[in-house]
Amino acid sequence: MKMIVAGAGLVGCAMAIALKQEGHEVELIEKRSDPRLQDLSSGRSINLIVTAKAINLFQQLGIWDDVKKITVPVYGRMMHSVEGELTYQAYGRDDSEYNNSISRGMMNNLLLDKVEEFDIPIHFEKEVSQIDLKARKIIFEDGGISYDKLFGCDGAGSPVRAALISELGKSASYQVEPLGVDYKEFLMPADRSGNYAIDERSLHIWPRGKHFLMALPNLEGSFTMTLYMPTEWFKEYDTEEKIEAYFKEFYPDVLEFLPNFTKEYFKNPEGFLGTVRMNPWIYEDSVALLGDAAHAIVPFFGQGMNCGMSDIQFIRERMKAHGEDWSQILKEYQSHQKPNGDAIADLSLENFEEMSAKVGDERFLFKKRVEKVLENKFPDTYRSRYGMTVYTLIPYHQALAAGEIQQELLDELIRDIDDIEQLDLNKAKSLIDGMLLPWLKKRELDLTKHPF
Repeated sequence: MKMIVAGAGLVGCAMAIALKQEGHEVELIEKRSDPRLQDLSSGRSINLIVTAKAINLFQQLGIWDDVKKITVPVYGRMMHSVEGELTYQAYGRDDSEYNNSISRGMMNNLLLDKVEEFDIPIHFEKEVSQIDLKARKIIFEDGGISYDKLFGCDGAGSPVRAALISELGKSASYQVEPLGVDYKEFLMPADRSGNYAIDERSLHIWPRGKHFLMALPNLEGSFTMTLYMPTEWFKEYDTEEKIEAYFKEFYPDVLEFLPNFTKEYFKNPEGFLGTVRMNPWIYEDSVALLGDAAHAIVPFFGQGMNCGMSDIQFIRERMKAHGEDWSQILKEYQSHQKPNGDAIADLSLENFEEMSAKVGDERFLFKKRVEKVLENKFPDTYRSRYGMTVYTLIPYHQALAAGEIQQELLDELIRDIDDIEQLDLNKAKSLIDGMLLPWLKKRELDLTKHPF
């Protein structure tokens, strides 16, 4: 049985390896040239974080140790006010829980190397002209290739998804929802001693409402800086003088660390941000969309790649359960993962508001401090929505639903207090036992289990 994976990005490479390990004949097709032959420069894409759902798959595939070597641990958020004041917010319960910052380019190159180690053919510079889903054939300008199963891991602009929409017609639903905010990247280089210029244990955020700056650490002492602004602003800031004045007004404490930011602003591409909502993700027993091809999302929860890897893990599990019954495998994939794709899209949009504005709000930060107390005082019955999403294998749609209950619980708990010393732990336990615990038990969700 011949499996074709369209797209040799992160999800495509991992899917090819997963299929090969299950004994299938696999080939990868990719419209780009080999990215390993190009310079890994700044300005191409937002840094990623690797968390539980991707780590779980990488461990199953036997590649996590190699991936981890090119990551930098990030333990929390550091918020920077306009006045230069710093506020730190830890991600996990303690330092055993952290996010792994990684360069998309470095990760893609590593996964391509792994694909070749498994003797999986990769066909670069193969741009798809047409896909005949009924004949199970992909047409290129210089020929074609037949398949038994086709996995569209070809990104937000997926030709496989386009073919599926064309074939299904009105029975398919497809929307692209622009965020109205785009991004550009900059590089904060290491200092003269080769050290990080700012705290490397943190994701740094300069929250300014509709616009903000973010920084994630790289391996060699630098940071990848990402500026998010309303799309129309990028047209308004059209001279070096204007963008320099903008940074002096909103990000004065970072200017000394960005020696080339005005040149990089005009050199680096402007990235589009939006949400892709598609249904269905499958066609008969022969085609499935995975990753951004099925559910491209905005990057503000750091889960786009992780969600794609959870798509692969679910299909792996279904292959082991159902063998070659691909009709059943894909049917269960659609019913299980589609709600998760929708949920992480919604979570990511909510986190945009949180990162751009709420992390600068004192009441919001107080609620987060209270929640951290609950996580540590009641570890068996309380896990923040962020913790469930990032550090467990709890499905995204269940983390989203639990989070709605938690917000009601927290609002009630802090209604009449404004100091952590006033927190009533007996009231907290009563609220958790009455509002959250029955919901968790009904769904058999065990917060004490760590995936690793």
